[in-house]
Amino acid sequence: MRRVWYRMVALALSALMIFPTAALAADSEDGQQQNGISVTFAKNASFTVDPNEDSTFIEQNQKQDFKVTLADGRQLEKVTFEVTGGLNAQTDTIILENGHLEDEAKGVSIKMDAWPQQSMSFTLTISTENLISGKLDATIRCQSASKEYRARIHEESGNAKVSGSVDGTISRGKKVSLSVVPEDGYKLSGLNIQYDEIKETLTEGKSDWNGLQVTWNAEGESTVAGNIYADLDVEAVVEEVPVLYDVTVDVDDGLTLKQPSSRKTSVLQGNTCEVRVNARAGYIISDFTVHYGKSYASWATGQTFLTMGNDRVQVHEKSGEVWFILPEVYATTDIYFYSDYDQDNIPIETEEGSRINIDTNCGETVARGDDVEFYVSTTSDRYSVQKITLTVGDSTGSADPADGEIRVGRKNYEIEDNGDGEYVVYVDNVTEPVKLSATSSGSGSVSRPLLTISSSSHMKITKSVSSSRIDAGDDVTFFFTPDTNYQVDEITVQIGSNSRTVGAEKTSIRVGSKTYQMNRNANGVVTLYLTDIDQNVTVSGKTYYSKDSVESTNNIQLNKSSRSAFMNGYSDGTFRPANNMTRAEAVVMLYRMCNVNLGSNTSSSVYRDVPVGMWCAQEVNAFARAGITDQVSYFYPDQYITRGDLTELLYRLSGSPSVSSTATRFSDISGTSSNNAIRYAASYGWINGYPDGTFRPYAYITRSEVAAVMTRVLNRTSGGSSISYKDVPYSHWAYRYIQLASSYV
Repeated sequence: MRRVWYRMVALALSALMIFPTAALAADSEDGQQQNGISVTFAKNASFTVDPNEDSTFIEQNQKQDFKVTLADGRQLEKVTFEVTGGLNAQTDTIILENGHLEDEAKGVSIKMDAWPQQSMSFTLTISTENLISGKLDATIRCQSASKEYRARIHEESGNAKVSGSVDGTISRGKKVSLSVVPEDGYKLSGLNIQYDEIKETLTEGKSDWNGLQVTWNAEGESTVAGNIYADLDVEAVVEEVPVLYDVTVDVDDGLTLKQPSSRKTSVLQGNTCEVRVNARAGYIISDFTVHYGKSYASWATGQTFLTMGNDRVQVHEKSGEVWFILPEVYATTDIYFYSDYDQDNIPIETEEGSRINIDTNCGETVARGDDVEFYVSTTSDRYSVQKITLTVGDSTGSADPADGEIRVGRKNYEIEDNGDGEYVVYVDNVTEPVKLSATSSGSGSVSRPLLTISSSSHMKITKSVSSSRIDAGDDVTFFFTPDTNYQVDEITVQIGSNSRTVGAEKTSIRVGSKTYQMNRNANGVVTLYLTDIDQNVTVSGKTYYSKDSVESTNNIQLNKSSRSAFMNGYSDGTFRPANNMTRAEAVVMLYRMCNVNLGSNTSSSVYRDVPVGMWCAQEVNAFARAGITDQVSYFYPDQYITRGDLTELLYRLSGSPSVSSTATRFSDISGTSSNNAIRYAASYGWINGYPDGTFRPYAYITRSEVAAVMTRVLNRTSGGSSISYKDVPYSHWAYRYIQLASSYV
């Protein structure tokens, strides 16, 4: 009987070994058996799971990811994985802890992506790739504990303000932000940080440090922020820095700065600074102003002292030189010296080119209002006078003597042919320094001027031409581009034997007897425009470290999307299309189309012939201070504006962009100050030339021509059909332009 029982048990075991699937597999809905594992999380309030299911079944040869997120303030201690089923009924248990992130039980593996040291979540991956057959059940338990940390920033010297320290403790994973701001006169030299067992001293900002965000700006303000997963202790090391104040001395044309050696110098708090300025021949120092902090002081010629707050500063004036000692410096100081002409000794200069004789009817100086005659001839009948160049004040013009006149600034001066190769240039009513030079055919000391760029640290200097030489009389543009976090401080230009240094914020530079335009854009790039070059040129510059934004000198720009009317007719119903437009009318018209609002008053005037209170003073002064018009002595508001001058205004209001070497050239614009402007405007179709290939830059421009040019600039093509004028018939060439100019479109 016992032998029979043993045989029955053996047969049963054999059946189980031969047919395991029949004994262990689960049945699916269609009656087919299903192999896999049913996974259940033993949930509690200390964590959440995604996917958030009561039970998840993972079939054989499949994987499933579970994202586990700990509750605020919790720290994971271990993960328990219990698997039941299979060939035996016992439960296999796997425990995952820091350093043990992967294991397998009953052919089912569990893997953690990473232990959540500095995070509040982790991913568990369950894989049944090694499961042979059968249905298993698994339970996952995540055990965690409540955890709190300290977060503190401190600074022992008491010369900085710290904030953000947690009073007590902070739950794990919570965000904290600790910051330090040094007081004036102090700087942050380092951060001693201890985070858990990590210790390090930071001496500059880092975007990421062991999971914390550390910022450190140029002012020394620092912030340490992030979600906390360990004790955080930050010590701010603050040290005193010398207080330096900038003393900037700018001088007007005709003056030379002797002391300090640079227009901008840094003075240690409490120290003094000597200021010394000389006047060149034909100029006098008329006055100077001192802005120190929020205070202001002024001096005029003849005064022996300057009152600065409680200080009485002695001012010395002798032989065209003025000097004084700036008292103890405790604020940023700006000084500006103004010049005027020596009315009894306005200089008259001549510069004779090769084989040229120039005589005058006067000495080296004249009194204001006198007339001057220049007699120009060659030293031999084999040569002839080729070009005459006249400079009056800040303006220069050149002409072939056969032209009969030479235009300088806003005025034409007569050239008379006396015969036998001699010419007389008449300059009447002298009010500014005058200089005349001439060249003969085949003459000229430099026929191919050399262009030299001196290396400058933290700045790239380029030019508009690829060659190192240009033909005499050509134009060249230089671009001063500072490196990142640097700004152009000043530029130096040497032309021939004359040299001049000015600040980067200036809109012009006077070298020798000529004034050249320059501007700085919003990116800090300074552009220098040198015209009619006939001598060797060398440029260089200086920079200084700064992350501050810069202000464009040409900060007034034309609003080309404006839909407003920019010209009006007259009360009698006419437009008067053939009338010329004055310089003042042109500026006022353009100002109304720009991206600024008119100020309520003007405290001072840039030009002598545009006094405060004049109907156009505010617009004219605004254009001058922005570098749209040249800051010379006279504006000539009632003179008619020329084609070249209007084009130059539009060019500067467009930001004075670079001009392509392939841009349109006219036969009569080389050597003119508007050369680049005319070529730029022509390339965009704003202006047209004449059939003979000329542009006629010195010809006056009519109201109808202004309407046409401005309409093209603003790209207006529709509107204005209801506008009509008695003197502008439909057949008039500018009929449509005048309609668009006079209406809101």
